[in-house]
Amino acid sequence: MVESAYTVSPKPLMPRRVVASGRSCLECRRRKIKCDRSLPCAYCTRTRIECTYPPKPTDREAVSTDHDPLLARVERLEGILQSLQSDLAQVRHRLPITSDNCQEQEGDHVGSTVEHDLRCSSPASHPPLSFAGRLGHSFPFQLGPSLPLGPFHPSPPVISTIWQTYLDVVDPVLKIFHVPTVQRHVFSLIRGQPIRDARTECLIFAIYYSTVVAMSAAECQSEFHEERTTLLSRYRMGVEHALLKANFLNSVDMMVLQAFSLYLICGRRDENGPDVCALIGVAIGTAMKIGLHSDGAATGLRPFKVEMRRRLWWQICTLDVRTAEDHGVEPSIMESAFTTELPSNVNDASLDPNMSELPQAQLGRTEMLFSLVRFEVSRFARRVVFSDRFCSSNSYPILNEAQKCTAIDQFREHIEQQYLAYCDKGVPLDCVTAAITRLILVKLKLAVFKPRRDRKPVVPVRSNYGRVCEDVLHHAFRLRQYERGTRWLWLFQTYVEWDALAYLLLELCLAPSWDPSGTAWKAADEVYHHWNNDPDIRHDRRWRHIEELRAQALTVRERMQGTPPISSSSREQSDLDHTKAVAEDPAHNNDIPQESNTSKITEEYLPFVSAIQRAECNLSTEQASPTCGLTSVATEATARPLAPSAIPSSAADLPGGGTACEWSTGLFEQYWQVAEPEQGDSRWWL
Repeated sequence: MVESAYTVSPKPLMPRRVVASGRSCLECRRRKIKCDRSLPCAYCTRTRIECTYPPKPTDREAVSTDHDPLLARVERLEGILQSLQSDLAQVRHRLPITSDNCQEQEGDHVGSTVEHDLRCSSPASHPPLSFAGRLGHSFPFQLGPSLPLGPFHPSPPVISTIWQTYLDVVDPVLKIFHVPTVQRHVFSLIRGQPIRDARTECLIFAIYYSTVVAMSAAECQSEFHEERTTLLSRYRMGVEHALLKANFLNSVDMMVLQAFSLYLICGRRDENGPDVCALIGVAIGTAMKIGLHSDGAATGLRPFKVEMRRRLWWQICTLDVRTAEDHGVEPSIMESAFTTELPSNVNDASLDPNMSELPQAQLGRTEMLFSLVRFEVSRFARRVVFSDRFCSSNSYPILNEAQKCTAIDQFREHIEQQYLAYCDKGVPLDCVTAAITRLILVKLKLAVFKPRRDRKPVVPVRSNYGRVCEDVLHHAFRLRQYERGTRWLWLFQTYVEWDALAYLLLELCLAPSWDPSGTAWKAADEVYHHWNNDPDIRHDRRWRHIEELRAQALTVRERMQGTPPISSSSREQSDLDHTKAVAEDPAHNNDIPQESNTSKITEEYLPFVSAIQRAECNLSTEQASPTCGLTSVATEATARPLAPSAIPSSAADLPGGGTACEWSTGLFEQYWQVAEPEQGDSRWWL
């Protein structure tokens, strides 16, 4: 009687022998597991299954036996993958998942988190952090199917509100596409027509996302009756999965790249947004793959396409510069790598996809004015902000401090004549454009002349540097208080005047007689009270050093005035009174009583003050034509000149290393703790 194949027997059914390599038994092949190619094989022996092999190849098939080693390798890899899949399933089973919010534990993530997003998220819920943001420097969008995006789209009335808000708040400061062309897709969606292609859906979700980024929490609640964080999570997931659906890594479609660029630029203001530093290379690589780095006019492209390519390329270039500045590295794009010209200064209404030639660029105000100024500043900043090595690699001239100062002045004149001269003081956006541009230029000088830790303990101290810090604080504060322009400041909200505030407080600690009129104290107090109301800033480790510097500066001022030191409770009450006065009196900026009295300097502080010898530096800029109530930083700088004998006659008179000064080690260390930027900080407005 023949034994059943499943009968347990102490001996194997058949004697074992080795068969030809490269062949698996039928059972191992069916189960897709590794076979040891014995007869019977180890698996069939262990499971008491009859082990059979496929028939030997015919003569014709024998010709292809050269492929057997390759097949063996493939089968071996299949076995490894099966083993890894089993191990991964066990690991996932042991991972803790919180059902309340489905947030993963922080740490390094290997692979995609799309599966987790799919399990834990719904359009109406608050999903976990963006997988792009959570992965850090790991590459996002790696695995997993994309979500169906229908439920993520808002209702037609909400789409209409989002689009109008985008046109009012985002498009004026971030000109990246042709509004009339995109508007046709938006109107079709509002009418209830489905989106038929993935590329359009990418851009639509990028518009949703960027609009919510630009809005405050109160505005989101008022307009959409939802929390801003909920909306951000929903549309962030929408744009990410739309990009997945469009296969953006392999796409050479401009609309997909427009969506991805908009997602990165605006995502800088989303704390759970994309890791821009890790993803900017993807945007640059895709742009070059499309050919945006070569000016389209030279390759015979249609005029409309040439203009759209220029806009997109320079948005990516500006993001590259800003990301490099944020993280203390150098831009990725080299000067020799592109020939793309700046876009034309024309309105969208002057452009048409079927046009045969570009319209003449205008000299006055257009919808492109703000973006063009940003493009020009980013192009110029490459020459003066980054290292000599970067300048040398890009064939830029290597400039010293005095030459950079002169170059900034010349660039300012170009911007004033080319753009700002046409700004209308009655138009809020023009006021914001002029004020931000002038603030950027002064911040560039601040970056050029900023003290460096590697010069310690011999540090150049320039009296006008303190005045420029004062101007930066004063005008940054006034810009934030300009209510008619608040809607466009969202793009610059990542900037905190850490270095200028720290330096000014340090000056007031070490040389209180330097500010006899009290204007420096006024500027420092304005910015201090503004940021003191922001819980995120107060929790920053640097804020503690700011408070310590300010407390010591207050102590010095009180002793100079011959008054007993103010207790902490009285000082807090004084701060509250100051904040109330600023809020209630719009003209609070104009006049301030002189608080310093140099005759009351005690002997204790005379040596301390006299030890600070300043090397003068002409950082002041020429008075520019004012536009609107936000006067230029240059106007304020020249309104408070130093003694004529103390000011060099030209930038060429700037000293090289400066004069040594014996600063308090403790105070100076507080300054470095604040002034040295952390990763992700923005050190000047761009």
